[in-house]
Amino acid sequence: MREPWNTIGADKLNEMALKHHISAVTPQKAKELKGAWVVVKGEGARITDLQGRTFIDAVGGGTLAVGVGYGREEIAKAMYDQARELHYTAPYLGVAPVTLQLAAKLAEITPGQLSATWFSSGGSEAVESAIKLVRQYFFHIGQRHRYKFIARRHAYHGTTMGALSFTGAPAFSFLRVLSEPGLMAGVSHIPAPYCYRCDFNLKYPACDLACARELEKEIQRQGPDTVAAFIGEPVMGAGGCIVPVKEYWPLIRSICDQYGVLLIADEVITGFGRTGKWFGCHHWDLEPDIMTMAKNLSGCYVPLGATIIKAELAEKIPMFGHVFTFSGHAVACAASLACIDIMEREKLVEHAAEVGAYLLEGLQSLSDHPLVGDVRGLGQIFAVELVKDKKTRQSFNMLEGIGDRVADRVLEQGVFVRTSPSGILELAPVFTITKKDADTIVGALDRSLAEIEKQL
Repeated sequence: MREPWNTIGADKLNEMALKHHISAVTPQKAKELKGAWVVVKGEGARITDLQGRTFIDAVGGGTLAVGVGYGREEIAKAMYDQARELHYTAPYLGVAPVTLQLAAKLAEITPGQLSATWFSSGGSEAVESAIKLVRQYFFHIGQRHRYKFIARRHAYHGTTMGALSFTGAPAFSFLRVLSEPGLMAGVSHIPAPYCYRCDFNLKYPACDLACARELEKEIQRQGPDTVAAFIGEPVMGAGGCIVPVKEYWPLIRSICDQYGVLLIADEVITGFGRTGKWFGCHHWDLEPDIMTMAKNLSGCYVPLGATIIKAELAEKIPMFGHVFTFSGHAVACAASLACIDIMEREKLVEHAAEVGAYLLEGLQSLSDHPLVGDVRGLGQIFAVELVKDKKTRQSFNMLEGIGDRVADRVLEQGVFVRTSPSGILELAPVFTITKKDADTIVGALDRSLAEIEKQL
């Protein structure tokens, strides 16, 4: 029987963390120096740690993921009831009714003619599944020569080998280098729609959307008859909340259509209300051929990912040659349906848009700080980009740790944010935050920036 955590003691838990738990991208020396940050409870938009300190979660659990909030009894009960009835059936021998109900619901709420869903355990697996759907589609229609994919710099698509091959975010370049021999062949990258740091040193709208037009040039460089798909996040999340201009996605869609290239929208971060609409694609009336989902798909109450594809493509694949043990897991699907029901009933997408606009206005007030180069956001995903010099836009390097210093100071004031190695502060609050919470977030950032600026 598991011993209750509150009888173990902080020292023992920290020892467990050091000896027995491998933390994601956390240096062992940092754990030894600071100890593990043990979070013991969540309620609404707040989390509490082992020391009893409570924080506003302004970064969606740390992975831009938590939307509906903590402590939702309705989701826990849905999981319990489903586990009592049927917790699992093999994905190739049967299917639970709740899995079919969720697939039908996703077909209802996703953009355009997206219709048929393959379930997985998370975002990386969802992207990996999209790769296989694309490959098998072209195989079955007799275009086996189409095997190449085009992604973007500053993108983040996951850490399985295929998804990591698409990932182009500088912050995650070390993951690519360590895995270089195993990365997928036939993947190239084009510039991101990053107006603050344009690869072409141009300004919108005089740029004539050079970053989007680069897709057509890359298709031609690779050979139009070899390119299978283009993948992109509607709003680039882990790359620092890069929001494209209004003409960007319509132009990308038209280029894909011109060359018969499938368009994969990676909505793992941006889906389910994060951008102030159900899906990021809705901001541009974009209809992708394939869409990936995870994170707030289940409210993060249980691992769940999904890849949905247009019916006209799915019907060309007589048998999908792919399997995950936990595909369509009944308990996970029950959690997802309960999460979607909460979002619809409480109008959380609309709330995220309203409070998000208010928070963005507050964050923009930080632009007078010498450290703040750019503030951007959409719905409830934001970035505050820190720079050494506002005029030259020179970034900080990872070793300087300016973003970490600011984020640590903000945490001391009761607000949880995260930072990239280059010093971009990233925010993606739980959707249920209030305008008062937004003021608290901005105030903590304002004071923390001022303190670090004095130290510099």
